[in-house]
Amino acid sequence: PFENGVAKNILFKEIGEKQFKNILYLGDPIAAASIAQVHLAKVLIEGKEIEVAIKILRPDIEKIFNEELDALMLFAYIVESTIKKTKRLKLVEVVHLLREITNVEMDLRFEAAAANELYENTKNDNGFKVPKIYWSYTSKKVLTLDQVKGVSIREQEILEKKGVSLKVIAENLIQHFLRQAVRDGFFHGDMHQGNLFVDDSGNIVPVDFGIMGRLDKNNRKYLAEILYGFIQR
Repeated sequence: PFENGVAKNILFKEIGEKQFKNILYLGDPIAAASIAQVHLAKVLIEGKEIEVAIKILRPDIEKIFNEELDALMLFAYIVESTIKKTKRLKLVEVVHLLREITNVEMDLRFEAAAANELYENTKNDNGFKVPKIYWSYTSKKVLTLDQVKGVSIREQEILEKKGVSLKVIAENLIQHFLRQAVRDGFFHGDMHQGNLFVDDSGNIVPVDFGIMGRLDKNNRKYLAEILYGFIQR
């Protein structure tokens, strides 16, 4: 993790002095990953003290990524030019695609938009709760959303002690994923254990909306037909 002082400087530059003054508390990072880290914080919004999680991009991460992608691109070009059999691997195209994907992931506004869309799609779905995004505290390098108060879905023993039925959670998880995919054509594309929590009410709470999936109408129909055939044997 990078230091809190660095995180505060990034926050000040990204959201401005007025909003920065409304951050009452910024804790040490609770999670650090390849391109960003997460801090718990308290923010004053419309006179109310709100507990939030703030995701902040690493300093100079775009520069580091682009320099390394340039090196990869050069390497891919040299390999394709000198070893003719490698052309079928389309190495240069792969690096181009990687650049596109990483540029999207390094703009947290895309992740905020994805979270917001999933929130709107699922706000009436019982048992699935997407954290709310706070747009006034969100920018290219900063993402602010409701603090998740729950237990990681991987902590099965703790969930059982709290009286949560793992069978019900498992069924709900499948139902909600299929509901998003077939009904909405827009779903969380990275539902691994580290990105799923269960709150005190038994709701499944997802985090990390950097990778999302979309299905058009025809693909949604095909998926539904495959599932129906599978269930009916």
